[in-house]
Amino acid sequence: MHRHRIFRISRRAAALAIGLTLLSPQFAVADGPERERTGGSAPLLADSLKPIKLEVGISSAQLKKLRERGKAAERAGKPLPKADVPFQTEHRSERESAAGRADLTFAEAAEFIEQDAERRKAPMNSRVDSYLGQQQTVRTAPLAEGGFTTQATAATIGETPSQALYDSCMTADAASDAGRVYDRFTFCQQVPITAEYWEKDAAGNPVDHLGTTKATLEIVAQGFEDQRTMRLFSQIKQGSVSYDWGWWDNIWTAPGVPLSLFGTCAPDQLDCGASRSPATLTWDNWNNNPSWAYWDISNSATAGYGRDKVMPSFWRVEFFTDTDEFSTDAPGTSPVQVIRCDSAAYIVGPFGADRSHGCVFPGATPILRYSLSGTEAAVAQHILGAQTRPEYTYPRLPAEEEAQRDKSIPGQAINGQPVHYGLHRIHSTLNATEYQANRDHKDGACYGTGPQASRYAGLGLNPPPDTSTQQCDEYPFASTLEGAASPDWDFSVQAVPITDNASAGGKLIAYYNADRILAWDATLPYPDGSNDRFWVEIVD
Repeated sequence: MHRHRIFRISRRAAALAIGLTLLSPQFAVADGPERERTGGSAPLLADSLKPIKLEVGISSAQLKKLRERGKAAERAGKPLPKADVPFQTEHRSERESAAGRADLTFAEAAEFIEQDAERRKAPMNSRVDSYLGQQQTVRTAPLAEGGFTTQATAATIGETPSQALYDSCMTADAASDAGRVYDRFTFCQQVPITAEYWEKDAAGNPVDHLGTTKATLEIVAQGFEDQRTMRLFSQIKQGSVSYDWGWWDNIWTAPGVPLSLFGTCAPDQLDCGASRSPATLTWDNWNNNPSWAYWDISNSATAGYGRDKVMPSFWRVEFFTDTDEFSTDAPGTSPVQVIRCDSAAYIVGPFGADRSHGCVFPGATPILRYSLSGTEAAVAQHILGAQTRPEYTYPRLPAEEEAQRDKSIPGQAINGQPVHYGLHRIHSTLNATEYQANRDHKDGACYGTGPQASRYAGLGLNPPPDTSTQQCDEYPFASTLEGAASPDWDFSVQAVPITDNASAGGKLIAYYNADRILAWDATLPYPDGSNDRFWVEIVD
């Protein structure tokens, strides 16, 4: 008899699941084996998003130099000179690295996002307004048009994000504390920032509020498909900088103040490393700079958990001005985000390419789509019926059980939103017992054969498939923990054309690889929540 599982999970367990981010709190859609791509140009930043503030002190001597330089440029009728510091170098000093930080336990690392959100709810500083750094919230991407494609690779990763990727990802949802998880391999965000500047005397005491500079910080992050690394890009949005220092300083002083951006691991990380130095330009240079700064965030398999060495890394972008003449009293940081890396040897790329290491943004809820008009149409029709009218599917419930309840079949998504319990992938070798049990129950329900034949006597598919042209299709799939042998869920079998079944099976395998869906691992902490889940949506 199938029972319906009721999950009760503690706050600590829920935080761990968020930390692994396999309990996906933010929804983006994966289409066929290709991740969804949505068009559109980058929007203006949402007015309702509260700015992140930093507070910088400027020595009286440096302020005098800045204004003298401005006066010289004004007299010469020339713009302020460009920054005389390197934009960015490969070198990362010990102070800038994660080395020497105390490791967190696995559960503590998983709770970091929750703690960060709590810190952001409290006042930061007497001169810095508090703002909310909310945990990830549900943000569903629009459905893509059309059917399936054969593409199964993430966007190319270079020294700058492609303009097409930027335009597609940087929609209104990106202007939030949660940002936008565009797909399993891409994240983007727009964050309003405000810099407050104070003149300080020789003793470091503030003596005068000089002004405020505002801008939009932009972030694009891409996970690699073939290594445990994420590339983090950041820039100040061109044309977004504004000054409120007084009319003369707005032109000749404020634009010449430097600002550094720094992509880094969040503090107290468990095995998280970052490359490259901060990127430093003046505000004016940032406002007209066509280049992105970038950093690589990575972790190693040696510290990973479970069979596939799963490890989340928490990261953010810091912004500040630190030199002998400038001191950041309250640095700014973007909301903490997370990437999940693994070393799953069974993940492969197109034409057998090595994908045994990779990183994904688990905030994107994986959704496989089958089409009623595609080459898998008969399978799609079967799944749609199983999801929406399970009481009419085979195998039937025994009469005494049918009088008490309806069948319940998991895995459904509608319009990009999961509406039922998700499915967990299993592997024919790594989860051989569960996989074979699903096959045995399917054979019993569909053909009346095998070790489970007696269980489905008089309840199974009637008539069975004509094996010359048909096969038995089962849903949930044999490659899921919720398949036919599950003690917690019901299932459906139906005869479908061999060609449709083969097409659906090929697309399922391609999808697992494309979105890096890991197979069930009972050794992970809190396995019900920390293992990957995915959903199935039927489209026209």
